Amino acid sequence: MSRNLSPALAEDEDEFPEPPRLRRLRWMVSGLMVTMMLGVAVIAVTIAVRLWAPQPAAQPVTAEALSLPEGAEITALGASSVEILATVRLPDGTEALLTFRRADGERLSQTPIRRE
Repeated sequence: MSRNLSPALAEDEDEFPEPPRLRRLRWMVSGLMVTMMLGVAVIAVTIAVRLWAPQPAAQPVTAEALSLPEGAEITALGASSVEILATVRLPDGTEALLTFRRADGERLSQTPIRRE
């Protein structure tokens, strides 16, 4: 069976009006597409800015002296702008998080670490 693809037949198809619900659906889908494209663009720009932004310089962990418990071994060390945090393994095998003041190295707290 052959189809007649003449321009006259194609013009006849355009004479039927589009239902209002279908027109509204087309506009909604188009709006969703634009919104999604803008969202993807915002995410891509955010990732690019964060990748190429200069990283702040790390502050060295400095203190004159830290007073550790007798026989404690430092397993991890970190710092904030005002404190030095040290994870230590104590002689009895337990672990603790020690917090020191950055300015003078005074111990502020000792928090036991329990592993489950």
